[in-house]
Amino acid sequence: MIDNEIYSAYICKYGISLVINLKQLSHIDLNLLVTLQVLPEHRSVSVAASKLHLTQPAVSKALSRLREQFGEPLFMRVSKGLVPTPFALGLQEPLQQWLESASILFDHEPFDPASWKGEFTLMVNEYLHMIVLPHLMQWLSKNAPFVVLKIRSQYRHQLEGLEDGELDFVLNLEFSDLSDAFHSEVLYTDTPAIFARANHPLRKKQSTREDLLRYPRVALRMPDMEKFTLFHPRPGQPALNMHWPVAYETDNLTAALATISGTDCLLPGAGVLAGLATRELNFKALPTATPPPVRIAYCLVSHKRVQHSPAHLWLRELIKTLVQELV
Repeated sequence: MIDNEIYSAYICKYGISLVINLKQLSHIDLNLLVTLQVLPEHRSVSVAASKLHLTQPAVSKALSRLREQFGEPLFMRVSKGLVPTPFALGLQEPLQQWLESASILFDHEPFDPASWKGEFTLMVNEYLHMIVLPHLMQWLSKNAPFVVLKIRSQYRHQLEGLEDGELDFVLNLEFSDLSDAFHSEVLYTDTPAIFARANHPLRKKQSTREDLLRYPRVALRMPDMEKFTLFHPRPGQPALNMHWPVAYETDNLTAALATISGTDCLLPGAGVLAGLATRELNFKALPTATPPPVRIAYCLVSHKRVQHSPAHLWLRELIKTLVQELV
C-alpha cells in the first residue's frame, strides 16, 4: 500500500536530493512547525501569538498538537514563561533549514541568469549545433556560468520528449503538424546546397542535375525525419527529393563532412554550412545552374508546460537573439 512506502525524490536537474516519508508527513500539520520555530526564541505564548498574528488560545492549541505529534513535552512552564527541552532545542537547526528551503517555493524574485543554477536539455539539429551552440556556450560562460546545457542530436520522438519533460527545447526543422500543446517559432530559413570537397571536378561550373547525378551522394539521416515539413510538405509546396545513388549513409554530420572532404561524393545539406569549411574538413558549396526550389525552416519548439517559466523564457529569447546575429 502507498501509505507504507517511503518515496525517494531525486530532483537531480536542480542539484537537490530529497528522501520523503509521505506517510509521516501526511499526519503533520506543517503550519505547526512555524510555531515551533518561534516559541523557543521568545519563550512566551503571548509574544509568539503577536509575532505570528494569532490569538493566544490558537498558539496554545498549536503547542498542544505539537506535543502530541512529537510525543515529547517540548517546553516546560516556569515563572518567567516557557523553557524549551533539549529535544526542542535539537529541532531548531533542521527546522530552520527546512523553513528556509520551503520559502524558496514562494520566492518570486526576478530571474537572474548570472546567479541561477540549473540545467536545460535540448535536442538540437546537427546543422544548428555546429552554427549556434559554440556561440551560445561562449555567451553562457561569461554571463550565466552556473547554467548547464545537455545537448541531444539523435533523440527520437522529440515531441514526446518535450511533453514528458525529458527535453526543454527542440531546435530542428519545422514540424509538419503540431498540436496546441506546443509553441514553435521559426528561427531562420535557409536554402539547401550541395557540398563537395574544395577541389571537386564540379567546382568551376554551374552544375546541372545531370552533372550531380554523375557522383554518388552522402545521405545524412536525422531522427523523426518523417515528421518534418521539408520531407512531408503541405499541399502546393515542393518536397525535397534527392534521387541519386547513395554511397554512404550516416547520422553524424562531422563524419559526412569528413567523407566528402576526401572523396568525390556529394552532400545535400543546409546552405548555412558554407561558412564552416576548415583546413581539416576542406569542403565548399557547389555552384548550381538552378536554385533549389525549397526553403528550409529551422524552428525553436517547446511545450506549454514551460510557458510561464522565467528560466525557459529567458533561454528561448537568448537563442533567438543569437541566431539572428549569426545568420
